[in-house]
Amino acid sequence: MVPGTTTERTLKEILLRQKISAELVNLKDHADGLVAVMDGRIDAYASDRVILVGLVLGSGNQKALRISEEMYSYEPYALMLRKNDPAFRLAVNRELARLYRSEEIYPIYERWLGVLGTPGPLLKSLYFLNGLPE
Repeated sequence: MVPGTTTERTLKEILLRQKISAELVNLKDHADGLVAVMDGRIDAYASDRVILVGLVLGSGNQKALRISEEMYSYEPYALMLRKNDPAFRLAVNRELARLYRSEEIYPIYERWLGVLGTPGPLLKSLYFLNGLPE
């Protein structure tokens, strides 16, 4: 894991709470984590899911890697919009809710992330909750 990240803090807390003995290896960056897994120097690499997805997709060897469905922490993500434009923000939020509600989000997910499998139950719940009509 990369030192100083929320992953480091969260993973240490989980291992302590669940009384799991594991050697944690600090790496300089995420690319080094991918190489260490591929070379067999470490058994697993922990990071934020979006980063892991990017690493797997960019590895050129997606079939040799798997991302756990377990979620150990919450990392907030958002879209950046210009300030003081509530009408545009509302239009974006409405369209995202429509995509979730109509399930048109699934082909988008498949196009960009399908190599990793289908959305897990937590992501499906997120789509459901954020797709509620006004």
